[in-house]
Amino acid sequence: MVVVSDEKLLRIMEEMLTLKRSELRRLEAAYKGVIEYDKWVVPKEGIKGSRFDSTLLNKVYIGNIVAPRDSVQDLLSVFGPVSVTCIGNKECAFADFDNPHAAYLCMREIDGMVFEGRALKVGRTSTFPSEIPKELRPPDESIVYISNIDLNIEEEQLEDIFKKMGEIKGVRLVYGSSFMHKGYGYVQFSRCIDAKKALGYSNKISFCGRRMRIGPSVVKMELPERSYFAIPREVFEIKKRIESAIFGTGKMVVLRNLIGVDDADDDFDQEMENEMKKYGDVVKFGVSKEGEVVVYCLYSTEDEAKHSFSILNGRFFGGRRIRAEMSWGEFPL
Repeated sequence: MVVVSDEKLLRIMEEMLTLKRSELRRLEAAYKGVIEYDKWVVPKEGIKGSRFDSTLLNKVYIGNIVAPRDSVQDLLSVFGPVSVTCIGNKECAFADFDNPHAAYLCMREIDGMVFEGRALKVGRTSTFPSEIPKELRPPDESIVYISNIDLNIEEEQLEDIFKKMGEIKGVRLVYGSSFMHKGYGYVQFSRCIDAKKALGYSNKISFCGRRMRIGPSVVKMELPERSYFAIPREVFEIKKRIESAIFGTGKMVVLRNLIGVDDADDDFDQEMENEMKKYGDVVKFGVSKEGEVVVYCLYSTEDEAKHSFSILNGRFFGGRRIRAEMSWGEFPL
């Protein structure tokens, strides 16, 4: 035991002890922040030397993998848009997603997965930041990230699915530089407990032939602003009227984007024929299943065909929005 009688020296020692305790608390907080992001590799430069780069939150390391790049790309793309670099002689790959939520969901779901006969070892890259800036945490637990969404699904359909789990505050699909969304989006619940419930349905909800992945938001965020490319309901109605003017002549109605070829059985054919008969006298009816499912229906009058077209164009069927057109062409089947 050390006894110090000099008051000045004692004060200096107490100040040093206080500084050390403060530093330890800071290190502990930084460590906890990193653990929340499933950090796997510790950077060599240590905590003080690292500089934050937000894009590093989007990167994932995959070890013990020997597979063609296309196969790895297919494996990872269900979590969101991704760029993959394979290092063959190192038996590893690096994935660069376009958002941090996709990276986290990827790590959570495929770490330890057996792929091409090998158990994958998945984690953060060695350049992962040692500290997460305060402005990016804590994440909003009421927001969940959804990926592997069929490109024909729209926000209102996504809301219909998730409102069964709890009250929804908002839904946003993320668009790029086209009118098609990027295959992922966000759902914000009114209660965090409902968002947590939704996380249990990852890979269990199949819609339009795809199993949606669901993960937590991992950075502090708000729902993105609705994209310019997200078509409001009023604009969609205008779009329907324009399509009617362009495609709305002829006695034959052609329907596309109904169902996948593998799902189109005889029951589907009969169901569609019965549906088309509701709108007029059907002269000929047939379903083509070569490459895609296309329904052809020839009515006895153009008015009947217009009636069918106006009702079916843009209507949802099996989670997809029907694309209809009218034609004066010969019946193809």
